[in-house]
Amino acid sequence: MERNERVMELLRQMIAIDSETDTDKERDMERYLQKTLSEMEHVTSGMIHIPDDVHDRSVVYGFVQGRKKDTVIFLNHHDVVGVDPYGILRDEAFSPDVLLDDLLKYETNEEVLCDLQSGQWLVGRGSCDMKGGAAAQLAVFEAYAAHPGDASLLYISLPDEESYSAGMRAAVTVLKELRASYGLTYRVLVNSEPNEMADGKLVSYTGSVGKLLPVVVVQGKSVHIGNYQQGVNPIGVMSQIIAETEGDMSLADSWGEESTPPPAWIYLRDRKEHYDVSLPQRAAACANFMTYQKTPEDVMYLLMNAARHAVEKMLSRVDSAQSMEVISGAELLKRASVYPGFDVFYETVKNNCFVALQKGESTYAQETIRLIEETINFTGMTEPLVVIAFVPPYYPAADSTMLQDERFDGLLREIGGMTDITFKHYFNGISDCSYCCVAPDLNEYILEDNLLLWGKAYSFDFSAMAEMQIPFILLGPWGKDLHERTERVHIGSVSKELPAMLERIVSYVGETAAE
Repeated sequence: MERNERVMELLRQMIAIDSETDTDKERDMERYLQKTLSEMEHVTSGMIHIPDDVHDRSVVYGFVQGRKKDTVIFLNHHDVVGVDPYGILRDEAFSPDVLLDDLLKYETNEEVLCDLQSGQWLVGRGSCDMKGGAAAQLAVFEAYAAHPGDASLLYISLPDEESYSAGMRAAVTVLKELRASYGLTYRVLVNSEPNEMADGKLVSYTGSVGKLLPVVVVQGKSVHIGNYQQGVNPIGVMSQIIAETEGDMSLADSWGEESTPPPAWIYLRDRKEHYDVSLPQRAAACANFMTYQKTPEDVMYLLMNAARHAVEKMLSRVDSAQSMEVISGAELLKRASVYPGFDVFYETVKNNCFVALQKGESTYAQETIRLIEETINFTGMTEPLVVIAFVPPYYPAADSTMLQDERFDGLLREIGGMTDITFKHYFNGISDCSYCCVAPDLNEYILEDNLLLWGKAYSFDFSAMAEMQIPFILLGPWGKDLHERTERVHIGSVSKELPAMLERIVSYVGETAAE
């Protein structure tokens, strides 16, 4: 069978398997991949279970040992987003041919119709994000396994990329163990997420944006509305904090002409359980900060300054005699630690949070807010207070070019010689590549001390990430309308152009491998 036909065969098989993210369905794709890999010659394959995972999911890998230790990693994820956007066509989301027929009946967008009528695109949930790239990688891996060359080749498929990257966080440990077992040198990781086209050129990336989720809990002073001046309304303070930061491009991060989106507040609740005529005691909110160069320490500093300014502005506006301190989550725990029995109490609450998360009864944001409130309650603090902490998931910003690897630069030139392509620094869509290489000066303790759920509920191996420092490329097929019902992948790109580039990457690494 020709290579392009094999890619399409694998892709159709993958699309047919419903593997919606954060569900038990992901395991169906894992079994398919493990079976496919186990039937290949010269392949060592396995499934690594994710510890404490509510859906019992696994990282699937296949390894072909080449004549040399220099290794290429093919990375992909096998989960897909849900099918609600398909509406009445949701039952056809995993049947490309049936779906195409009905999309041609119902779709009104001219660009989409033109693509669908051309016969050059394949539709279906996951066709683009990212079973297309996964199938191309698998076809190339299969062919290489039949006739191994100089380079070693590792295929890794992950669950949970679309939710909390539990798969990639577990894979960091897998990568570390495989490297130690076989004495490997990880030369490049290729994550075949779909790429866009701009000015007739495929857009690839050598970096991936970072993501931090600060959570803010404001404790005011609850009084009867008639005594407003003697109290502090936490909703007013929180609203001012949001107004100080929401959409503010001066708080975004930049690299050359590239820029992250500005901060966006994505969760806001007062903590009242029922209506009465008093001010609420507390309010809580969560924000999304995207980063290139900014560290967790930088984001904490920026947000604490914004909160102090907001507090000052709000209290002066209402002519309040109250004061309000702004502290970090780490500082709150430090103050609480002097109270007898706090350590045991706190671990009990954290374990309750873990159980609630496992049962799907809550979210990381809600449980972090719960930890902060329970801590305040335990200490008996009643004074107005702003507490800022971090919520999972955390994605470090990653930039392969900081590694200053001449052979990596040469690889980019090789790819550029094969197709019209533009390499940009940072992919703003967030990816698992965040866990491939991190800035050497990243202070992990600032994050761990303020990410209150750190531990059993959420963690990853910082030391392994810092030690391995794997350069990567986000290089995949040309795709459109990710997460929409018109999600589609260009057939020529996924079945011909991408496999050719993947094969050249493996060849180049073998040719330039150390003796």
